[in-house]
Amino acid sequence: MKKFLSTIALCLLAVSSYAQDTEVKDTLHYTDALSFPVMGQVTREGLEDPYDRLPAYLKDSIRKELWDLGKNSAGVYVRFRTDSKRISLRWTVLNNTWMNHMTPTGIKGLDLYCLEGDKWVFVGSGRPGYSKGTFTSRIIDNMDGSMREYMLYASLYDCTTKIEIGTYSRSRLEAPQVNLPVREKPVVVYGTSITQGGCANRPGMAYTSILSRWMQREFINLGFSGNGRLDYEIARLMARTDASLYIMDNMANCSKAQLDRLKPFIKILRDAHPTTPIILCGNAHYTYRRLNTETEKSVAEKDARLVELYNEIRKTDKNVYYMDADPFIGYDEEATVDGTHFTDLGFIRMAEYLYPTVNKLVKKSTK
Repeated sequence: MKKFLSTIALCLLAVSSYAQDTEVKDTLHYTDALSFPVMGQVTREGLEDPYDRLPAYLKDSIRKELWDLGKNSAGVYVRFRTDSKRISLRWTVLNNTWMNHMTPTGIKGLDLYCLEGDKWVFVGSGRPGYSKGTFTSRIIDNMDGSMREYMLYASLYDCTTKIEIGTYSRSRLEAPQVNLPVREKPVVVYGTSITQGGCANRPGMAYTSILSRWMQREFINLGFSGNGRLDYEIARLMARTDASLYIMDNMANCSKAQLDRLKPFIKILRDAHPTTPIILCGNAHYTYRRLNTETEKSVAEKDARLVELYNEIRKTDKNVYYMDADPFIGYDEEATVDGTHFTDLGFIRMAEYLYPTVNKLVKKSTK
């Protein structure tokens, strides 16, 4: 009997050792992220690169600056689920962009979140290396093997041309089973470098992405750094989306004269969507205005003109709203990188300020 039990014990030990050895030897396998749903775009059709924000038909009909910025993957994300104990990422960017006021992780990195209950929780960021455009980064390791839902953000200020998700070959990597963020009737945000995400430390910290996670609704980021100048082609693109809300956050890039394009821009939206709520945001509190008298005067004049236009529009359109953006980031002068572009602190404050109004209007629009 003792000999029999000893034999059984040895067999169990051998099986345990084999299992442990098998787990150690499990290899990492990379899967193209295009195997899973890609979100945060007006359309998935006719793209030059898979994570672009503008369809290729616009390439020869819009300003080159707009086209180039539209190839930046700001706000675009991939949804999947896996039970892999390790997740790595391998990705390629087109331009390998560098800027002196924004982290490489924000410019051309990736950002991974997982769903815990009904909240998205940060997992880790894909940090680009010093190679010319293809990077590999281990995001998380030593997890317990539970099946989890994930959201992976593409780069803010570079064109992400390819993303591969690395998981253990014996694990499952599948399409998501949870419809979050909700895709129906997304929020479309048009604007500037601040809308695009300058200068967030990582892609998930753009304010559009923060609000998307908080509200569990898809946001489409149409921020164009330095070029939110009320181009009508962008209005026509926005009008293709049956949105729950349009947010206009373009004031930083518009001169007072360019604001004359606002009414025709809104008319393009209204011809397609007569009652969808539209928020017009004023200028945020750029901290250097306190000392730069010319900028202070220019911003005040532009904001006054926006209020004037808003009052004119409201006479016939009660679904247009104005938000004073000056309180967006507070008044302690500590929420920007350079006096203009927001840090993560600035984006959190902006999201907190916008959330009550945006959430209310979206709920009203979707009920």
